Amino acid sequence: MKKNKFEFIIDSEFQSQIPALTDEEFRQLEENILSEGEVLSPLIVWGNILVDGHNRYKILQQHPEIPYTTRSISCTCENREDVLAWICKHQLGRRNLTPEQKKYLIGKQYHSEKSTRGGNHGNQYTQVANYQIDNLPSVENTTERIAKENNVSPSFVIRAEQFMKTVELMEKYCPGIQEEILSGKLKLSQREATIIRGTPTEALPTVVSTWREKKLNGKPDDSADTYENLELLSKVTERNFSSAATSKIQTADPLSENRPFISSGKRSTELQTIRELGEKMATVDHVADAEGMFSEINSASDSFIFRLEQCFALYPDFLTNVEIEAKVIAALQKAESYIVHLKEQHRQHLLKTTNSQ
Repeated sequence: MKKNKFEFIIDSEFQSQIPALTDEEFRQLEENILSEGEVLSPLIVWGNILVDGHNRYKILQQHPEIPYTTRSISCTCENREDVLAWICKHQLGRRNLTPEQKKYLIGKQYHSEKSTRGGNHGNQYTQVANYQIDNLPSVENTTERIAKENNVSPSFVIRAEQFMKTVELMEKYCPGIQEEILSGKLKLSQREATIIRGTPTEALPTVVSTWREKKLNGKPDDSADTYENLELLSKVTERNFSSAATSKIQTADPLSENRPFISSGKRSTELQTIRELGEKMATVDHVADAEGMFSEINSASDSFIFRLEQCFALYPDFLTNVEIEAKVIAALQKAESYIVHLKEQHRQHLLKTTNSQ
């Protein structure tokens, strides 16, 4: 047993992965520790960084006379991603998690494991030296293993990662909202998450705060959870990116209940988007303004990326089904071939210009 020396570093990212206790739960934990006269469960550390036991450590700081023990995971976790994966897996063993907390932790574990050293290495306890590089388990195996460990589908694991990324993005622009979502106080649907991920950076503070206000004020859960709203925000996003003359993000509420109704028969397709961009570029102002043209190209690129992410978020099987994946790759090769064609045109133009000088 050690006496408290307050020697541990608190890492905010590590701490944020651990579901917060309610005031009543914290009081009960404190009473139990004072009654036992010691901290029975060891504090988990990585070097001198506290990994698990933040609530116990907070109580120890208030009662330095209470002894405690520590356990290091430095020998099994080589980097931060390993530690994050360990934290998530450890927390997923708790029985009192909300569905949102479980989904977030699964997504974080998956993201951390597939990110560390280029992919999964069996599990967070496996020494990387035991593998040759070409024998490392694939991301697909990581997905399936985490799904099996948590009794969910592989597609749920992929959606959970997108959910986690959205929650962390929202927390960046609206501190405190992560806890409100993970506690279940605010319900974030899959399509609402897709809307937020596709929002321009400049507009995120407004969109996130507006979404939060609508949820807290008891607006219907489907106020933004429709494909029509998703398409509407997509159009607003494209307009804000493409107009050089109106570079300031418009303050129109993309989640407003007074939004125009867009029937399923009028939903924009990729082809319609290209036509709309073409009509804009046909105007005198856009043709004459090089900055405007660049903005249109940038808009087309952003739209392309956003729509792909939308497809993968709504249909995660695209990334796990071998047959579908082949079709997706074949479709994307069209875009790749066109970009290669543009690069070759540019190279030929430069060569011609150089030879003529």
